Amino acid sequence: MIALLALAALISAFLIASALSLTSAGISNEREDRSMRALRKAKAALIAYAANEQWQSYKGQGTDQPGALPCPDIFHDGTEAEEGDSDCVAAGFSSNSNLIGRIPWKTLGIDDLRDASGERLWYALAHNFRKLSGTTVINSDTQACDTPACNPVNDIQLTVTGTAPASNVVAIVFAPGQALDLGQIGGPVQNRPADHTDPAYNNPINYLENFSLGDATGRHYTFTTNAIPVDTFNDRLLVITQAELMAAVEPVVAARIERDVKPLVQNYFTKWGAYPFAMTFAAPPSSVTAYQGASGQQQGLLPLTDDPTWFKWWKATVTQIPPGGSGTEIVTSWNCSVYSSPLQAVCHVSYTDGASPPDPSQARPDIKIQIFLQNANTAFADLPSPLTAPAFFTIDKDGGGPVSNQGLPYGQFSAVGSVAPTTTFVTQTAVVAETGVLVYTGRLQNAASMSGGVTITIPLATPKYLPIVSGNPAVNPNGAWFISNQWYRQTYYAVSQNYLTGASPPCTAGTTCLTVNNLPTPNNNKQAILVFAGRALDGQTRPSGTLANYLEGQNATPDLTFEHRSGTATSINDRVVVVSP
Repeated sequence: MIALLALAALISAFLIASALSLTSAGISNEREDRSMRALRKAKAALIAYAANEQWQSYKGQGTDQPGALPCPDIFHDGTEAEEGDSDCVAAGFSSNSNLIGRIPWKTLGIDDLRDASGERLWYALAHNFRKLSGTTVINSDTQACDTPACNPVNDIQLTVTGTAPASNVVAIVFAPGQALDLGQIGGPVQNRPADHTDPAYNNPINYLENFSLGDATGRHYTFTTNAIPVDTFNDRLLVITQAELMAAVEPVVAARIERDVKPLVQNYFTKWGAYPFAMTFAAPPSSVTAYQGASGQQQGLLPLTDDPTWFKWWKATVTQIPPGGSGTEIVTSWNCSVYSSPLQAVCHVSYTDGASPPDPSQARPDIKIQIFLQNANTAFADLPSPLTAPAFFTIDKDGGGPVSNQGLPYGQFSAVGSVAPTTTFVTQTAVVAETGVLVYTGRLQNAASMSGGVTITIPLATPKYLPIVSGNPAVNPNGAWFISNQWYRQTYYAVSQNYLTGASPPCTAGTTCLTVNNLPTPNNNKQAILVFAGRALDGQTRPSGTLANYLEGQNATPDLTFEHRSGTATSINDRVVVVSP
């Protein structure tokens, strides 16, 4: 009997222990699930924020950095209103500040996410991806490294090791778990004060384990992962890689290129009647100044140069034109120069009467003055404005002395014969190098009163580029983000030969037009396109002068046929934006 009672007690004890063990495991799993659900929500929210222009605009935030992530919530003044906000710019913040703190849930517009222990989630961000327009440059080639080489010794900004190592990490979200006593391994007892102004509240050592905040630059952090929480290390974390971030951001960027950049390219065509020549493809420079088109270049990079010495007034010429005042005038010589300070064209014209006998008092030649722009078709040049009317030229006679003003519209040109001076700007000429010519005509006063010659001074407007080249939102309100974040480095540009300077539109579908496969028909009648390359895929190395390191498939060896994104993002991620039609 006693033996039976003992056996029953042993069985009962076993069943109770088993139940407790199962209950403990279930609780542990449930806590793990709660923490991981919170981490997944935070990760999804961060990626969505980087790609969501509408949400940022709704929150009154800048929308000029697609791909940028908010800084952590770092500063705490003890007020509820301050909690949950991103702190990229604040008192005491510098480029060497550690970007590790709590998730900025208010900035993201999400719930105040907590892990299973009730702690707010923590968040670490690579410096290169912080939302700080004008300081950071974020595009498909931005890496979480100090240099493009991404030297693992001292360049990588976020390093993740342990059981689940990760590379090319741009952000990490953490579930800190409950406070631990790390004394058994020589560490601290984690102190988590209720007072948010207490420095201990913002010290990651009181919330996270097995990490290093790196060197004095404050940019290089190392974090460790483990398979399951233990008594000395209970952090759970999820990483956001550059590829994960850009996979969400790039479709949005392509849509914004179509919405914001495409009209700016079309604006040039509207003004000039042709598209500018492309820059010959090379390893894409960082500065737009270097993006100078090459005459005859049908494909390459966008000619976005803003170099004031590239697009400029170049030369001026004088031609005698009929009929003249008497029909016997002769322009015997001329010479012109263009000066930069002040910006003006100055032409000297000598003339006489060719009659026999000559009568200089009747010699009033009609002349045409042409002033040429240089590189108007190898850049996004604007039309010159304002144009000085001939009535406001300064005309000096040889030997000096006053020249009579004939009133409007003649000024110091002759009013005899009522041949009014004219002003014309010609966008396209038969000579490719002479795209953009300012043409004036007028009748000179008689050779006798001008002592046989005049010097004509014509003030010129400073040549300006179209807004597309500017990263200043005040100048380029719609497309500044494209320039300031250097998305042009991943944007290829192609034009049908019929829509470049010196050619004759239209193009022939399937022959001289561009064809873009995987777009709705008709897809073989394109005049101009942009191809957004997106991030580097496996095997591609950037920066590079090899086009195949940017474009894939048919696009890597382009002729007149291209292809819009098709297949999986690991084999081709090119997106084509059709400029026209």
